[in-house]
Amino acid sequence: MDERTAQQLFEEGAFALITDVPEGTEFGIDLSSYKTAENFRGVKMIPPGPHFLFTACQGIYGDSAPRVGYLHYFKSKEILLFSWNEEKEHLVKLNVSEEEIQRFRENIKDLDKFLAPYDYSEFSDWRSLTDTVSEDTVNKCNPECGMVQTSIELESCPDSERPRGKQVEKKLQNSNEEDLLPNLKPIQGTAPRFTEVPPKVPENCSSSEISKHSLDCEESVNFLMSSCLLIEEVQLSFALFLTGHSVESLAHWRHCLNRLSGSQNSIDKYQDFYLKYLEVLFYQLPLLPEELMAPNDMNTVYRDVRELLLNCFSGTLTIGAKKLMLGLEKTMNWRFDLDEDPDDLPVVVEI
Repeated sequence: MDERTAQQLFEEGAFALITDVPEGTEFGIDLSSYKTAENFRGVKMIPPGPHFLFTACQGIYGDSAPRVGYLHYFKSKEILLFSWNEEKEHLVKLNVSEEEIQRFRENIKDLDKFLAPYDYSEFSDWRSLTDTVSEDTVNKCNPECGMVQTSIELESCPDSERPRGKQVEKKLQNSNEEDLLPNLKPIQGTAPRFTEVPPKVPENCSSSEISKHSLDCEESVNFLMSSCLLIEEVQLSFALFLTGHSVESLAHWRHCLNRLSGSQNSIDKYQDFYLKYLEVLFYQLPLLPEELMAPNDMNTVYRDVRELLLNCFSGTLTIGAKKLMLGLEKTMNWRFDLDEDPDDLPVVVEI
């Protein structure tokens, strides 16, 4: 990067100013992470848009604590302040007055040598993963507590609710494994606030309706389409899983994939959405963890993608589906037997 470009990014970019982070702590923003040095004071030249900052303590044997971070939609020249909480061992976002922010802005060049530049070598990949995510969706989906954690905190089971004596015997006789588990509930405000994904088959359906919804879950897709900016939540949930290792975000992403892949009627009804969704999956799927990479029916992600491709080929998005299928074959060695004559499939020309 030449000096003129760097100066322009410094003047127009946002800043995350951070104090008291212990040396050697893992710190990251988006797809890049580092071990902090003694004089680390934050990040400069952050481009406008959604970003995720996180930290993870390092153990004496090289092990890492779960990541804890903050999702924020940065504006040009914005300054955010964070401080290290020694007791909780993660960053805390500081609420300061506009006057104090202005003082930092006036003296920002004095901090320049202590600030790490945003890693623009990773920015194009990050943009591919978050290009539709708006500030409204960031604010809507952010946990009420403000922090995104690897796994949400759960309330402990009260002693009065623990099964005893004949209650245990009765549950064992019913052989329902879930009844034997403690009834742990998430602590209010700690989970990302994604739109709740409805079941494929609504409750209290007749036998014929159960069959209908099992074959095509169009009603579930209609609900999601009318309830949120779905493509933004799909991108955001995957990004939070990838960078923050958020279990709840991965679960939401997988539920969305399952519903969207299970409705051929919806593909014809929401063509523009599905065309973008195929593009989004093209960038997301190669970044899955190894345990979700297996190309077999034991892997529910692979199975759902196969169903999505089948429905796209049966509908109106054959070119987009062929492009995704060829991309996954190249990047992930995923091959799909879709029972189609290859000569009948559209030809995709890479330019």
